[in-house]
Amino acid sequence: MKILLISFLVVLFNTPQTSSEVYICVSKTASKYHYSKSCRGLTACTHTISKVTLSEAKSKGYKSLCGWED
Repeated sequence: MKILLISFLVVLFNTPQTSSEVYICVSKTASKYHYSKSCRGLTACTHTISKVTLSEAKSKGYKSLCGWED
């Protein structure tokens, strides 16, 4: 029974989190969104970083999740 419980907890906590809020680099050339403000992909952003909903980011043209967070 312990093994089953531990296995369940491992699967639960190792499942990628999908967030309804994401971070975007507000720039004409940016096209990816990020789950974490400290994502490696945002380090090159020289513009403002904004927290928006995922649906808002997609409606603004941010097409996919950053490759560093896959």
